[in-house]
Amino acid sequence: MADHVFPVEAGHVLAFARAVGDADLAAEIPAQGTVVPATFVAASIQFDPTHMRGMKPAGALSDSNTSGGSVLHAEQHFEYFAPVRVGDLLTVHESDGRRWRKQSRRAGALVFREIVKEYRSSSDELVLRSRMVLVDTEFAVSDEPVSS
Repeated sequence: MADHVFPVEAGHVLAFARAVGDADLAAEIPAQGTVVPATFVAASIQFDPTHMRGMKPAGALSDSNTSGGSVLHAEQHFEYFAPVRVGDLLTVHESDGRRWRKQSRRAGALVFREIVKEYRSSSDELVLRSRMVLVDTEFAVSDEPVSS
């Protein structure tokens, strides 16, 4: 997967702060060097030119390996090595992580897969690593009770 650049811009941080209800950060445009909220880096996907590849109109990922199933977001982890600040220009490298399978009574076979992203500074220092776990379900998950 190709790397992409993620500019940490004050206006984007302000919009994020308002969206998540961070009253202190949302009071005014953050100054250069202000530390951003821990989960702000998820917004880096907006700078990935391949982001819309594989998306359905409803926003659900369509790269499921199963027919008729769903893709669910199961986990998100952030491991910081340095703070992310307004004005940083980070390079994001995405790679596939682990894969594993489990069986579910309601959704059939479940295929878990990790997407690992490394965010590096302009001096190539590792700033943070994120790990997202997605689950491909064999069947669409329903609210129907499971019969034993």
